[in-house]
Amino acid sequence: MHQDNQILVACDVEETLNLMVSRLDDGGYRSVHLARSAQEALALLDAHAIRCLVTTMDLSDLDGWRLARLVRCGALNCNASMPIIVLTDVWSQRIAEVTAREYGVNRLLAYSDVSAIAEEVGKCLSDRPSKFNKPRLLVIEDAADTADLIRRVLDRQYRIDVVDNGEDGIQLWKQYRHSLVLLDYMLPNMSGEEILKIILAINAEQAVVLMTAHSSRNLAEKIMLLGATDFLPKPFRTEQLRHVCELAVRREDFMLSNRQFSDQVKYLEKSEREYRNISEKHQQLLHNLQTVVMELDDELNITYLNYPWKVLMGYDIQASIGKSICDYLPTENREDYVALQKKLCSVLTGEILSYELELCLLDDSGQRLWAQMKVRRVIHSDISSLTICLDNITKRKQAQEELEYIAMHDALTGLFNRHYFEESLKHLYADTLRSKRQHGLLYIDLDHFKVINDTFGHREGDNVLREISKSMSRRVRASDMLCRIGGDEYAVLVHDIDEQGLYDIAKDIQKIVNDYTYHGENHQVNMGCSIGVSLMDGKLGCAEEYLMQADIALYVAKGRGRNIVHTYDLRDNESEELRSRINWAQRVRQAIASNRVVLHFQPVFDVKKEEYGYYEALVRLIDENGALIYPEKFISALEQTGEMHLLDRWVIKLAVEQLRKTPSLRKIAINLSAQAFNDDNLVPVIKESLSANLVDPSAITFELTESASLFNLNVTTRVIDQLHDIGCSFAIDDFGSGFSSFSYLKELPADFIKLDGSFVCRLHVDDVDKALVKSLIQVVKALGKKAVAEYVENEEVMKLLVEYGIDYVQGNYIGKALAVDDVLASYMTYDSRNDNLDVMGVLPR
Repeated sequence: MHQDNQILVACDVEETLNLMVSRLDDGGYRSVHLARSAQEALALLDAHAIRCLVTTMDLSDLDGWRLARLVRCGALNCNASMPIIVLTDVWSQRIAEVTAREYGVNRLLAYSDVSAIAEEVGKCLSDRPSKFNKPRLLVIEDAADTADLIRRVLDRQYRIDVVDNGEDGIQLWKQYRHSLVLLDYMLPNMSGEEILKIILAINAEQAVVLMTAHSSRNLAEKIMLLGATDFLPKPFRTEQLRHVCELAVRREDFMLSNRQFSDQVKYLEKSEREYRNISEKHQQLLHNLQTVVMELDDELNITYLNYPWKVLMGYDIQASIGKSICDYLPTENREDYVALQKKLCSVLTGEILSYELELCLLDDSGQRLWAQMKVRRVIHSDISSLTICLDNITKRKQAQEELEYIAMHDALTGLFNRHYFEESLKHLYADTLRSKRQHGLLYIDLDHFKVINDTFGHREGDNVLREISKSMSRRVRASDMLCRIGGDEYAVLVHDIDEQGLYDIAKDIQKIVNDYTYHGENHQVNMGCSIGVSLMDGKLGCAEEYLMQADIALYVAKGRGRNIVHTYDLRDNESEELRSRINWAQRVRQAIASNRVVLHFQPVFDVKKEEYGYYEALVRLIDENGALIYPEKFISALEQTGEMHLLDRWVIKLAVEQLRKTPSLRKIAINLSAQAFNDDNLVPVIKESLSANLVDPSAITFELTESASLFNLNVTTRVIDQLHDIGCSFAIDDFGSGFSSFSYLKELPADFIKLDGSFVCRLHVDDVDKALVKSLIQVVKALGKKAVAEYVENEEVMKLLVEYGIDYVQGNYIGKALAVDDVLASYMTYDSRNDNLDVMGVLPR
């Protein structure tokens, strides 16, 4: 009945959570999402089309009021007007009901009534949403001009019904039970006094304000003694009308809250412990709002503060009254004081309606904290004042600053990272064009650093990088910038330098690295570095061309024996080939930046189950003209320039996102390069991508070629184990291309072995290939792994593979690699019909 209504339940008490889920299930709600913290709730609100939110008041990381506020303010990616139900122990307190109304909560429900949650959700979902939550006002007045004045003055604050006689007024009041009744004392047929008695006889708590043109002390006493809430002499001022009505409406909240609290005190006098508990809960409810509320007079001095001010700032409330808000700003920046004072005055004079800003304050211990300030103007009796709300955002600001630092710096060495380097390079190039000054770029690669990593481990390698980074930092001038842009690669941006000065700095850095000796356990390793030098003179078309020059110069230095400083020269014999490689690397980087990397998916057929088992993700680039570029064009260049890890990470991101967007793919295989396994951030990147997209790790298989797997067996095994720990599976690609791998196959914890396609494609015409493939399949099966054959191009090959006991097959005969929309239109349709092309016809029955 309600299965399409997605409900979110946020509760960190397991027993209550289970009870609510059970009751919702009994009520026909099948799509129920569970969150055990506010953070989980926010993620689910962002990911699903939630129709109703049910939350407890006391979530550990965010109380129910503020969670409701986040939904209502429209900042989240969800329906801001969805019904919200809050469970609380103190729901019966009027103060909680009023607070709920202010925070946009539809219903408060006691924990003791949690079994009725399905019924309450149903009521909320069936309620017609109200755009404005305004109290209803009944005006009983026979003077049309007075009634019209009341309507004009109070229309924005109330929903107003107007009648000109007592009989109609009583009938309308019985229908709507208005929050407030404005009643003229002198009416035809039935007097205001008679109407008041009838209304109060039915509801003694009804707020009624009598209006009279003949005010006197005796009449005022009589009116109040009859039970009226207040009286209003005619003619009245607009401010007086608003003030009296506001007091009358709020009086009901106050009186009922006061009685409820009084009743509870009397009841709890029987047990001091119970009284203390309910009192603490009541205080906690008030303190959980956490917002500082203050009022400033027309001289910007504080006239009112609530308790959270003391919590936030540490200052005594009474001692702060009368001081200026500017007294709590840091004193060293006079400009902030002047700017704040100017903005506050603009709101005070009505020049702007409201104002929001982030403000730095000093607490009583002299510590800085950040607050979100919201300012609005209030007018009482023609006197303007300011109401200010302050929310503590210190942790958010600190986190923001930390994120900004992380975005610009390398986590290992603390140097600037590649992203910041590339941005700074553009700025330096722009300065070259503008000022005609020359700047320099050094591209540094540590020679033989991989020996330390492979021999002594990554921990020792990290220590070496930290020490060398500190040593190089001491040589770099204060105006220059040293960056770590890769594993063992650095760059230096040198300001305002000539060619000889740039070369001298490069030689100094080379000497620093040469003088460094790594002392391992019973070993010591001397370091060296190759440096490519490029002088930025403004003659090239963009900053990236100077980076390419330095990159080419670096490769020339390495090619000529390493530990060399080489300045870029157009006459370098090696440059043309290197330029081509680096050009492809830059094209790939640009394609990633402009979102022109796409994935096509080729089906892999499960022979035993007679269905598509998974899809292999194959990368393509789209050039500036919209044409597809296939990987054989650019993979080799990326591997030789050391840029392959960038594409690896991007393909992982795209593939996992696609699996989230297209769950019908069920399972995909992602190819990794050999360089990926030397990327320390590979596994964290995979974990982060899976978590961000809420994708089951078991839906991912990673593939690595046999030769890459055996290049560094220990590293490969370690990474495979980490992938297995996450929940992903692993496949060895192109198996059989090097038969030396048989002795190592037992040590690799792979789940799938994909036979080299060169043996498969001619299987139907080559007897040697038949023998080899049959043997390879037997070896794979003997090791308890699944055998996959690629390059299956025709029915004859397919039949032979089935005869040999293959587990999975892949190739154009099975299905070509297509864009995801074409995959859905082609292969998914065949799967649903159990009619996978002609493949089914060759399977043994």
